[in-house]
Amino acid sequence: MLERLSDANRVLDLYKEGIQQAKEGLEVFEQLGDTVEQAECLNTLGWLLCDDRQFDAAEAAVSRAFDLLPEKGNQFLVCRCHRGLGDIFRSKGDKEKAIHHYETALGVASSFDWHNELFWNHYFLAWLLSDQDRLDEANVHTEHAKSHVVNNQYHLGHTMYLQAKLWYQQRRFDEARSEVLRATDLYKKLGAVQELPRCKLLLMKIVSEGE
Repeated sequence: MLERLSDANRVLDLYKEGIQQAKEGLEVFEQLGDTVEQAECLNTLGWLLCDDRQFDAAEAAVSRAFDLLPEKGNQFLVCRCHRGLGDIFRSKGDKEKAIHHYETALGVASSFDWHNELFWNHYFLAWLLSDQDRLDEANVHTEHAKSHVVNNQYHLGHTMYLQAKLWYQQRRFDEARSEVLRATDLYKKLGAVQELPRCKLLLMKIVSEGE
């Protein structure tokens, strides 16, 4: 319960509360000797610390989670830990290490067709590759991310925004403008107001450079 509450608080941006709950959950599982659940708590703790910009502590937590996992089994947690390290290294600005962990997570997720994990790893790979102007590779991962949206409208909005960003980088301004407006409308319908500022900023860049 503590681990689940900590993850919920991460979604709510209540990082301090979530960090404390993850640590308390970890202590319980240490007393019980349950190493797999310790790893689960540590991975959640890593994400919380990353969101709280405590990057070195986040990396240490997820690395410790790997040490606790058995060599075989628990592939879903292995996948999530690699994605967690990908997020941490991306936030630290170490793009090559981030790409390595996202690609490793993809390899695991592909074996089981885990749509959510496949979506996020393709999404962030596309983002990182676009930042390196590797636009053809970024487009491939964007298309893969789209194929794993399933019925998740929030994920769909993310792919629209990412597609607009790529078209903007390719100077396809009309298409980029149309797509970012579609993303904006969808986010408004979903009540995802936290996504609107970046849409507005991208739209301003498109309009400015496309004139």
